[in-house]
Amino acid sequence: MKAKITYQILLSVIVLILSACSSDEKLVVEDSPNETSGEENTEASDSGITVVKRVLIEDYVATWCGNCILAIEKSENADKSVFVPVAIHFLGSELENETAINVASENKVSSQTTVIVDKHTSHSFRNDFSASDYTRSSKVAIAINPEVNGTNLNVNLKFKFYKNLSTLNYTVYLLENNIVATQTNYQFSGSEYQSSPRSISNFNHNHVLQQAVLQQNIPGSESASENVYETSQTFSIAGKNSDNLEVVVFVESSDEVLNTQIVSANEQVDFHAEEE
Repeated sequence: MKAKITYQILLSVIVLILSACSSDEKLVVEDSPNETSGEENTEASDSGITVVKRVLIEDYVATWCGNCILAIEKSENADKSVFVPVAIHFLGSELENETAINVASENKVSSQTTVIVDKHTSHSFRNDFSASDYTRSSKVAIAINPEVNGTNLNVNLKFKFYKNLSTLNYTVYLLENNIVATQTNYQFSGSEYQSSPRSISNFNHNHVLQQAVLQQNIPGSESASENVYETSQTFSIAGKNSDNLEVVVFVESSDEVLNTQIVSANEQVDFHAEEE
C-alpha cells in the first residue's frame, strides 16, 4: 500500500514537470544575468563571420616626377587580389585635378613619392608590397553596383556589418585607366623602365583619381551587426569611356580603414564573407 502511494506521488510530479515543459513559455538560463558590460554585449553580437580585407594604396605622383615612375611600378605590380592602387596626381602634374589636390590636402601630403597605405601607414616608394605586412580581415563587407545612365554613373552601395560598429565614414573614388601622357623616368636599376627614355612620351597611366565623394557618414543606427546599409552616389562621366573607369569604395573609422573594394564601372561586386 505504501509503495502504491509513493508511486502515485511520483507519477503526479512527472505529470506536473511535463505540463510545465509543454507551455509556450521557454525557460532561459543565464550565467550571472545583468552583469554583462556594454563592451561584452558588443562582442557577443559578433557574428563569427570574417570578411577578406583589401588594402588601399594611395600613390601621390606627378608626370614630371622621375622618382614617381618607381612608385607607380610598385603599385601596378602589387597583388590586385589584395591591394587597391590609386594614383593621385598633384603639384603641377599633367594629370592633376581639383579632386586630387583636395585629397592630398586632406591627408596632409605635400610631396611626390609619398605612398599612404590604408590612410595612415607610410610606405617607401622603393619597396614592394607584401600582403603579410597588413591586416587581411574585416567586419565590414562592401557591395558595389555601378550603373551607366547617359553621361552619369550611378554608384549603388551596400555595407554589411558583422559586428556592432560606430563612428564610420565611407569614401567613393572614381578612377580612370589607360590615360596616355608623357612621364619623366629616372631609369632605376632593376625597374622595368630602366632602359626606357628619360622622358617616356606614351606612358600609360592607370587608376588615376578623377572624382571623389569624401567622408560620408554612416549613421550609428545603421552599423549594427548583421545590418545592411544602402546608399548611392552619382558621378558625371561626360566625355569618358566607361570601359576605362573604376569605382573604389572604402570604409574607415576614426583611426583606420576597415575595408576597401574596387570594381569596373561596367561590372559589379557583391559581399564576400566567410565563417571563421
